[in-house]
Amino acid sequence: MKPTFTRCRALLLYYKTRPQTSISRIFSNSFAPILLQTHLPVPPHTGLIIRDPPVVIHTGMKHANDKTTRWLPLGAPRWLILAAPICAVIGIGCAQPQRGRWFTDSLPPYPTPITNNAVTSVCDSEGCTIYSFMGMTRPNDSASITPKSYKLASPGADTWEPIADAPLLDGRAKIAASAVICAERIYLIGGYTVEEDGREVSEKRFFQYDPNRNTYLRLADVPIEVDDTVVGVYRDRFIYLISGWHGPAHENTQAIQVYDTKSDTWRQATPIPTDGRFGHAGGLVANRLVLIDGCTHTEGYPLQHDTWVGVIDHDDCTKIKWQNRGPSPFKPTYRAANASGLHFGSSGLHAGPGILRVGPVSNRSSHPSGLHPGAGILFVGGTDNPYNYNGTGYNSEPSEPLDQVMIYEPIADRWRRIHTTSDPDRQPTMDHRGIVFFNGSWVTIGGMTSAGQATNAAHALRIDDSMRGIGAREP
Repeated sequence: MKPTFTRCRALLLYYKTRPQTSISRIFSNSFAPILLQTHLPVPPHTGLIIRDPPVVIHTGMKHANDKTTRWLPLGAPRWLILAAPICAVIGIGCAQPQRGRWFTDSLPPYPTPITNNAVTSVCDSEGCTIYSFMGMTRPNDSASITPKSYKLASPGADTWEPIADAPLLDGRAKIAASAVICAERIYLIGGYTVEEDGREVSEKRFFQYDPNRNTYLRLADVPIEVDDTVVGVYRDRFIYLISGWHGPAHENTQAIQVYDTKSDTWRQATPIPTDGRFGHAGGLVANRLVLIDGCTHTEGYPLQHDTWVGVIDHDDCTKIKWQNRGPSPFKPTYRAANASGLHFGSSGLHAGPGILRVGPVSNRSSHPSGLHPGAGILFVGGTDNPYNYNGTGYNSEPSEPLDQVMIYEPIADRWRRIHTTSDPDRQPTMDHRGIVFFNGSWVTIGGMTSAGQATNAAHALRIDDSMRGIGAREP
């Protein structure tokens, strides 16, 4: 559904109902997603008139088999008139418009132009530190793939400081890796090298970076090596790798791989019930894995446009129930700056590339299941013309970045658009591995502004106060 609603309107509906009829059955498919996601109380002045027999209206998830679905008994009507204000900005969901502003001069530029770098951040009571590992300085030249890595610390935050080079693979640096915080430690996952003959080799080794010693510790190898994957953290213990490109087979994998930080072991979870992806986006909210868009490995590497949500079993973290939620109301995206983890650890707030919750922080556990329906994942930029690593599409056309900022709330099955303003000299970017939380803003580091053109800009996105909450607590 394309974005159509831009202001509040009143919707008058009249329908004869039967017992246990839900809103999804009352309204046409085009209206059902809007009404299903309102999460609004029904005050007397909205014109809700109820008569017998009993009716139940579905005010929770779109999918009735979801355990967090809530049914609201409204009395004993045979018919109802609903004249409720429907406020929507993206055509699905009922949400007040959300605003954000980009700042181009609040952070120092990266030491060099950089793209396809792995990023994460750590925040505590003293401030935040961003870490950026490896990447590529000139996208048209695979020889420019660099192991150079840096950090930016606050307070101060006026200079990027070099840290130890990221580990090489057979003497070569990597791109398309991922970095994530789990259990107050920094992990570096995957990536691939480009050989002189053009072959691409995926990284099987798995590392932990120690910022105090400025060293990398090799941990248990990833069973199915991947790059261009999506990472999520569950219960501040388990790291999930969601699909990705599997170099040895020269194809994507459907595998969901789970690393246990306490035992240094890997397990395989329920795979995604669709074609494997690379360049996709997503993350993990509470016990919901999210995968959107990305490319399949069929001829031409076509860009997909869909949303998959997997619910992790409470008693067995390898059991996942997957569901296709359909396409987003936005353009499909490839290598967007996607979110994948913001949570509280014992010593402070950790963000890495970032989950947020829509609504006040004080309500973070107000939902009866412990899963706040507003917990969401932030997606920024990317492109709708997939490419390998130089920004020229598989269709031989130059790729251009998308200037879109969106949030998906998997518990509420709701999309939101963030309407942004920016400084005149800001350029949208693509080719990201993540977006990081830093001193109250969400930050992209580098990226490509056009095909073959990397930037050294660090852009800070500040979203209005109602959006800067904390991810839902886990069940």
